[in-house]
Amino acid sequence: MSKQRKSDGFNLAFLDVMACGLGAVLMILIVVKFNASTSVPSDEIERLQSDLAGLQQQQQETLQQLQQTDANLSSETASAEQIQSRIEQLQIQQQAAQRALDDQLAVLANLEQAVAAAAPETADDNLSLSGSGEESYLLGLKVEGKAIGILLDYSASMTDEGLVDVIKRKIGSAADKQRGPKWQRAKRVAKWLLARLPQSSQVALVAFNEQAQPLGLRAVNSAKVSSSMNALSEAIDGLVPQHGTNLQQALMTITQAMPDMTDLYVITDGLPTLLSDASGLQTNAQCQPLPGKMKTIDGDCRLLTFLHSFQTAAPKSVRTNIILLPMEGDPQAASAYWNWADITGGLLISPARSWP
Repeated sequence: MSKQRKSDGFNLAFLDVMACGLGAVLMILIVVKFNASTSVPSDEIERLQSDLAGLQQQQQETLQQLQQTDANLSSETASAEQIQSRIEQLQIQQQAAQRALDDQLAVLANLEQAVAAAAPETADDNLSLSGSGEESYLLGLKVEGKAIGILLDYSASMTDEGLVDVIKRKIGSAADKQRGPKWQRAKRVAKWLLARLPQSSQVALVAFNEQAQPLGLRAVNSAKVSSSMNALSEAIDGLVPQHGTNLQQALMTITQAMPDMTDLYVITDGLPTLLSDASGLQTNAQCQPLPGKMKTIDGDCRLLTFLHSFQTAAPKSVRTNIILLPMEGDPQAASAYWNWADITGGLLISPARSWP
């Protein structure tokens, strides 16, 4: 019995030894396996290195972008400060300009008040006329004198501004001629003069083309008689602009009607084209400004006709004012009429189309 028990103890001890030995072997294998090197493919290494290089490049680019952004922010901050400074400067300049403008407006207001306070009372007109009235640039032209003569040109060229339009009106009806824009202006200029006659004055109004005729109830009319003024206005409305221009005949007619004339107002658009048969002008083949002699007339001949009319018929001691409504193609008219007005102490005006 005791022998059997000894044998069992041996077996157990042997098993313990074997188990411990086996465990030790396993431990050794595990340690050896753990310390063994792991094999990694070379292409995997290259890929990882490439990825690493890419990440490093991205990091560098990001850093550069951050640096550039920081520089831009610094620049924009400086620009904003400059803009704000410029705005403040402009505001200061604007305030100074506004103060200067306010000062000028105050001075202008004071001047307007002074002018209004010093303005003379306006006399009542002899005729009631619609329209803009007397423009400021015409203040130099005054209707004055005791014996006033008015010459109104109603030749064919007084219908319109341009030569082509004048020709069209010339072959039109009487109503077409009367509707011409220049003729409408000429009538209003004549009525403007009548409306501003001094109440104590006498007036003779002569309309002229190739002939000359006094208008009104009589050759000489009183400015203070309203019926006489209305008759002159109606006579102007009845005129039909046509034919040529005989300034010599017009001057002789008005001088005969008013020998004591002190002031003369001439409404015309250019140099004359005709002389009377007994004018005394030595004519030639190029210049014969007589009725029925020439169908056309050039500028030099018209100037010669004007000079002869002035020398033979113009009253030299009468102050003469010219209202010139220029005609296309008559460049010498302004100079010739200006000399006439200057010699007598009068004025030449060529008003805008909007007047009167």
